[in-house]
Amino acid sequence: MKLGVLKAYKFRIYPNGQQKQFFIETFGCVRFTYNQLLEAKMEELANNEAKQGLTPAKLKKEYPFLKETDSLALANAQRNLDRAFRNYFQKRAGFPKMKTKKSIWQSYTTNNQQHTIYFEEDQIKLPKLKTLVPVKKHREIKGKIKSATISAKNNEEFYISILCLEEITPLPKQQASVAVVYDPQQLVKANQPIPITCEHAIQTKQKLTRAERKLQVKATAVKRKKILLTQARNYQKLKGKVARLYRFHCCQKREFIDQVSYQLVKQYDTIYLEQIAEDTVLKAGHYSISDWHQFVRKIQYKAQWYGKELRFVTLDTQDQQKLERLSGEMSS
Repeated sequence: MKLGVLKAYKFRIYPNGQQKQFFIETFGCVRFTYNQLLEAKMEELANNEAKQGLTPAKLKKEYPFLKETDSLALANAQRNLDRAFRNYFQKRAGFPKMKTKKSIWQSYTTNNQQHTIYFEEDQIKLPKLKTLVPVKKHREIKGKIKSATISAKNNEEFYISILCLEEITPLPKQQASVAVVYDPQQLVKANQPIPITCEHAIQTKQKLTRAERKLQVKATAVKRKKILLTQARNYQKLKGKVARLYRFHCCQKREFIDQVSYQLVKQYDTIYLEQIAEDTVLKAGHYSISDWHQFVRKIQYKAQWYGKELRFVTLDTQDQQKLERLSGEMSS
């Protein structure tokens, strides 16, 4: 029996100058709409008034420049604000904050209505854009496109996340179980062999550590010479190298977490996972506790997709003892 799920695909896009300008202007309009709606909502709460709130349609009458952008992007800004207030009133999040153009990341979301978002080979069509945007499409999309989120880092690197409704067939049963615990050096340790390794990520982490150490030494030398760091070319060059290594290392970690979580779900019917609290302080290593929680989130939805079972066990013993105890629970 196939299961209909929402699945996201993220790709790098390479817009031309005109397309970049459109994206940047849309980011600004969405940010402006969100902030205006937030101000109106805050005024309602302050005056304890229950009146019909401000909408993007009303804002367009007062600010005509909003008509030039994607109306669905503005509507989604309102939906995001409504969701933020629901989370706040249900004590799942803090009070919504104003959006700022100083943020490293900017984004907006648009919907696919009557085939307004579609691919033509390695290019994608988006609402309000008359030209196609080049995409680094490294894998095929199998489902029906529901929406697209365009994001940019420093308005230089542009990405698109495609949300699809996709039918997924459960994986065949393997009649096998595995016990998995957190390991700060290789993320996961199991009582069964895992075919995926994290050697590349560890090597990059070692390079990053050496580069960060050199950067500190270089910064000390520059300050000793009473030169501003912004004017020290060698320091800035090394700083750029550190930033590239850091981004590369993060990508390797995400790829490893994706691969190892899928392989575990593929090979085993029941997966016993160590449950660790969010505020637990553990010894330093290549993988942090946040990486472990990211792995847990991914394996949870993949197990649901492919018809496998997850069981959580809370332990506080050493690694080898953890595995032995998990193995005992599996056999009982």
